[in-house]
Amino acid sequence: MPQEVGAGEILANLSVGHIVLAALVLTILRFLLISQRIPFAKSVAELIESLLVAGVLVFLVIRPFLLQAFYIPSESMEPTLMGHKAGYSSATNESPPTEIHDKLFVNKLGYHLGEPQRGDIVVFRAPKEADMMAEAEHRPPVENVLIKRLIGVPNDTIEVKLDDKGVMRVFRNGQAVNEAPCNASASNEPCIKEPMDTTQPDAARFGVRPPFKPLKLGPDELFVMGDNRNHSNDSRFWGVLKRDRVIGKAMFIFWPMDRIRILR
Repeated sequence: MPQEVGAGEILANLSVGHIVLAALVLTILRFLLISQRIPFAKSVAELIESLLVAGVLVFLVIRPFLLQAFYIPSESMEPTLMGHKAGYSSATNESPPTEIHDKLFVNKLGYHLGEPQRGDIVVFRAPKEADMMAEAEHRPPVENVLIKRLIGVPNDTIEVKLDDKGVMRVFRNGQAVNEAPCNASASNEPCIKEPMDTTQPDAARFGVRPPFKPLKLGPDELFVMGDNRNHSNDSRFWGVLKRDRVIGKAMFIFWPMDRIRILR
């Protein structure tokens, strides 16, 4: 069964309470400095004022409602989104020569104005059932933030099964989904890293045949999968994703520099 940690939010540990407290401290410091007649103190006060304005915009307006930055910690969306350490990985049986973790911006506003579309790369709060490490680590399951490709939307019927040529594929509403392998730079995205294993893991219980039935998505239900299908903890293992758990759509890789690009 694939194990996976959540996508990391940049500056995720800064809560609204911490931001408000920091703003209050900076405001007091600004007033103390502005009362001084020393030119240097006035310059520092102006710098603090700029930091206050920028901080309020970023943490209390942009982050909650518009854009949020995340980094990719795992291989589940490779090669579209890269996330791995250097050296041998027992999870994927691969040995990448270098460490890389894509950093990207997620559009939070778009899904307030419209609905997620098939093929979108979505960031979401996964249900506790998706925390596959909880039992092994002897702790309560948590709701990790994950990132996956949207495969099915409400009223779709999803099946993961062998086609008439013996190739494991995703079928949506009775039709095989056309999913090409990614080229070296994943510029042909949406794509998948490699064909799915002919035999799916026993833990893949949702929409996977045989022996399970096709999965019919109800209202506000989505089905998500990683582009690295053979190493992804996704809807096959823990079921449907509720619409209200979606945070936003991945839009733009901004780091590393050689990976900068718009996501489709």
